Amino acid sequence: MNFIRSLRFKFIVGLTLIMLPLFMLLYYNNVYAMKVVRDQVSLTNMNHLAKSVEQNERVLQETNRYLYSLGERDPDIISLFFLKYGSGDYIIAKQRIMNKFMTDIGFYNLIDSFFLYDAVNDDLLLATSGNYDVKMSIVQESMPVQMQQLEGEIQKPEWSIVRGGTWNALVKTVRINAQFYAGALVDMNALNHPEQFTESGDRGGAVIVGADGGALSDSALNSAQIKLAAAHITGLNKPYQVISEVTSTGSARQYLMLGIPSAMSEMNYIVLLPEEDMMRNLPFFQQIIRLLPIGAAVILITAMIFLRQLLFRPMNVLIRGMRRVSRGELDVRLETPASSELEFVTHSFNQMTSEIQHLKIDVYEEQLRTREAEFKQLQMQINPHFYLNSLNIIHSLASLQKHELVQQMAGHLADYFRFSLRAGKRVIRLDEELEHISHYLEIQKLRFPNKLDFVLDIGADLGHYVLPPLTIQPFVENAIIHGFQRRTEPFVICITARKSKTLSDIEPTSVLQLSITDNGVGFEQEILERLQQGQYAEDPGGQHIGIWNVIHRLLVKYGEHAGLQFSNQTEGGAAVHIHMPAQTEEEEGRAYAEPVNRG
Repeated sequence: MNFIRSLRFKFIVGLTLIMLPLFMLLYYNNVYAMKVVRDQVSLTNMNHLAKSVEQNERVLQETNRYLYSLGERDPDIISLFFLKYGSGDYIIAKQRIMNKFMTDIGFYNLIDSFFLYDAVNDDLLLATSGNYDVKMSIVQESMPVQMQQLEGEIQKPEWSIVRGGTWNALVKTVRINAQFYAGALVDMNALNHPEQFTESGDRGGAVIVGADGGALSDSALNSAQIKLAAAHITGLNKPYQVISEVTSTGSARQYLMLGIPSAMSEMNYIVLLPEEDMMRNLPFFQQIIRLLPIGAAVILITAMIFLRQLLFRPMNVLIRGMRRVSRGELDVRLETPASSELEFVTHSFNQMTSEIQHLKIDVYEEQLRTREAEFKQLQMQINPHFYLNSLNIIHSLASLQKHELVQQMAGHLADYFRFSLRAGKRVIRLDEELEHISHYLEIQKLRFPNKLDFVLDIGADLGHYVLPPLTIQPFVENAIIHGFQRRTEPFVICITARKSKTLSDIEPTSVLQLSITDNGVGFEQEILERLQQGQYAEDPGGQHIGIWNVIHRLLVKYGEHAGLQFSNQTEGGAAVHIHMPAQTEEEEGRAYAEPVNRG
């Protein structure tokens, strides 16, 4: 049934069209309120972030100027170039430089360390406020790269990122002269100020990430959140971004992402604010709006339940009744509903099914009569086919003046035609069919003495099973016509009959298996393929009329329970296999009473 044309669909669409403008207005109001909150929160936190980044950048720029001025204003650093390495004056000058660096570290609050490197003597002087060994190792490992970067005219970026395992830093190196390099080290965690940002909640925070998306500073954000933020670095030119994180439970969690790229190094300042915490500041009516879809669903469900009891249930009963009638169940009768309108429809339906039931009985009886006439017509069609062949055999023997053979053939032919008087029956016993085949083959043996023989191999207690008359004879006749060619050894036809069991979905059934084999030339490959594909039934007026007649009589009588198979034997010769239900005369009268649909 087309749901679009149903009353249920039309009712749902009508109610939806009535309620849709209201819900659209409420939805727009909710979306607009969320946008206002996002704009205000992002503006406030972006101001904090910009101020923090500006302070950091200013300190880094001042440190740049300080480092560049060392070679021009600091007499101790200048004197080291002229003093002998390791001399007393050299050591005193280094100590004064160390004291100056320690004093300047307190002035530049973000700077963690100052260092001076002697490239000629590979000597490093380091003044730091933190772990001396860790900072010394980081500076020593980074100096070759820093010195290589200074070979160009302009250092890009101005501050390089140095990774030290669990501790990352920014490093700036300047060349004093051909022998000495001065530099500064900044702890990345000193550049990150998460306490400045509001609305961060329990799941928000700030982090500094590199160009590759890796975290450079400590952060309250977990690794999944940092990875999510790094995937959206390209959108930092926007005022803010709304990004989503899929939790382990499959739900989506949204964040407001703010960010500013650094002008002094290849890093980005990132802030993630949980949207859930921001929306807690919305007015109370915004929470009520979230409940409106639930209220609409309750209204719609209540209306649907009312209509279901009043209209849809009686209509469903009527539809199910119509479907049962379409499947052939004509004894369906519906109960009368309470509605006067549907009462008339139900009464008309019951009256219609009663009339169809009587009409079907009349049509069924007419189909039985038509089927019986069709079967008799097919049964009688094969008799003239053999009569003409028999007369040709007698004519050939008379032409050869073999009068004794003509007499013997006349006797067999009389018995053969006597059988034909019984061939108008619906079915005959298997032993009667084989006796008829024996007369036919004896006639052929008289025609071809010492060149033709036959074998009847019939299973025990199979003679009482019935089959349509003249089922086997067309295949024996074809074997002699087509297989008995250009032969020097005797031509042997073997007819076998066996019974087998076939397991069906309901109960086991007995199958009568008939085989007609010979030792002749067999089927040509092209003809065999056509027979296996069932093309013998395409032209009932052609050369395969005997085969066409047999298979059509089997289909009329047994339908899909009977069939033919054709093949060539490995040792030579053709083989035809017929299978049909194994039935006695009593069983045949009770089976397959309904007409067979042959397409």
